[in-house]
Amino acid sequence: MAKSQEITLKIEGIATPCCAKEVKEALLNVKGVKKAFACPKRGIAEIEFDAEKVTDEQLIKVIEEAGFKAKVKEEGEEGELQALMKKFEAEFEKLTQKYNIPKKDITEHWNLVKKEAAEVYQRCCEWSLGHGLEIKDAEVYCQSAMLVGFGKLLWAEQTFKIEKEIKKLTDNEIKNLVADRYGKFAAKYAEIGNPCPIRKKQVKELYSGEELSLIPKTALNLALGCGNPVSFANLKSGETVVDFGCGAGIDLTLAARKVGPEGRVIGVDITPQMIEKEGQSEAEAGFPAERIEEHIGDIEKLKLPDSLADVVISNCVIILTPNKEAAYQEAFRILKPGGRVAISDMVFSEKIDPEITERFQSTWAGVVGGAIAEKDYLEIVKQAGFGQIKIVKRHFLTPEELFAMSTCPGTEFVPSPDPKDLEVVQGKVVSIKFIAIKS
Repeated sequence: MAKSQEITLKIEGIATPCCAKEVKEALLNVKGVKKAFACPKRGIAEIEFDAEKVTDEQLIKVIEEAGFKAKVKEEGEEGELQALMKKFEAEFEKLTQKYNIPKKDITEHWNLVKKEAAEVYQRCCEWSLGHGLEIKDAEVYCQSAMLVGFGKLLWAEQTFKIEKEIKKLTDNEIKNLVADRYGKFAAKYAEIGNPCPIRKKQVKELYSGEELSLIPKTALNLALGCGNPVSFANLKSGETVVDFGCGAGIDLTLAARKVGPEGRVIGVDITPQMIEKEGQSEAEAGFPAERIEEHIGDIEKLKLPDSLADVVISNCVIILTPNKEAAYQEAFRILKPGGRVAISDMVFSEKIDPEITERFQSTWAGVVGGAIAEKDYLEIVKQAGFGQIKIVKRHFLTPEELFAMSTCPGTEFVPSPDPKDLEVVQGKVVSIKFIAIKS
């Protein structure tokens, strides 16, 4: 016999009947859910379900996938609503005293109007969602209609604003955009260096004084990373290293010195101008032309043989590629058994509002354009076949760093994201450094 249970979940963001309908439908689509009721007024969902077919955690995940935050409701968590109702009760009392109408009558009629208004709003939401409107558009559509009905024309005008549909970039568009931006940056700043003082300061903090003394001027001028993967890659003499997104060669130079003349160092970058500048850096470092191999290529689809490398390094580049799964599958393919990756990259510390990430992605805004939650990022690494993942360091970006890196390689190449969106993700954008082993 099915084990039936009931649970009440507290839901953040379910403020309207439109949201409630979306939550209810999402829950009813889950195998094992028998009944579901969502209340925007109380901000909760009440669910009856078969505990042998679905868990509390799965129900919460379904709600989160619908775009809301949820948790199991604890006693006393509806304090905000209760406080509001107490205020209304005080106003009802004032009406009673002013007009000599029984408070019971006032309260009952108020509840009746509230219920009928909610039903009208619910019908509007059902019609809107049934015709394909997204929740945010359905809400402003229905709210504005009700406000006009109340005679609140200015409020209606301020409420009824439909945002234009954001065009989603294709993978090829993203790659072309990235290559164009970084190509122009390389052509303009190879000699004079990055004009952004924040990025210059970051580079000096990431590399030791000794390392900086070994880095050629061109490579240093064009450095745009968020870490120093060579510092924790544990490179050994004679090893083969491949750098995903080598740029002008700041990490290739250091890697070449670590593995020595018996080792092999290969740089891959999607930007021809960066590969050209890497050759210039190589000459400045005093290496012979064949010391470092350069390839213009896509890290999602490399023209390199299987089991080639001992180590794959990358410095704030996989964040820029639209298909991170493919990039890590390629890293796995070209590594020898037991080989390792040493990665510096950017992630969100938690799930971010889909609307905000959609806006970041619409312009592929620096490091936030392709950023995903750390948990999802590391799951991609695991799914590619890597194990023994070890986080070496995390660094949460400061507000200044976030702005600089959200417009990487610079504001003349990348449109600045909405400051309000950056404010929402402030404290949630993290530079992570980790190693992982090809199992």
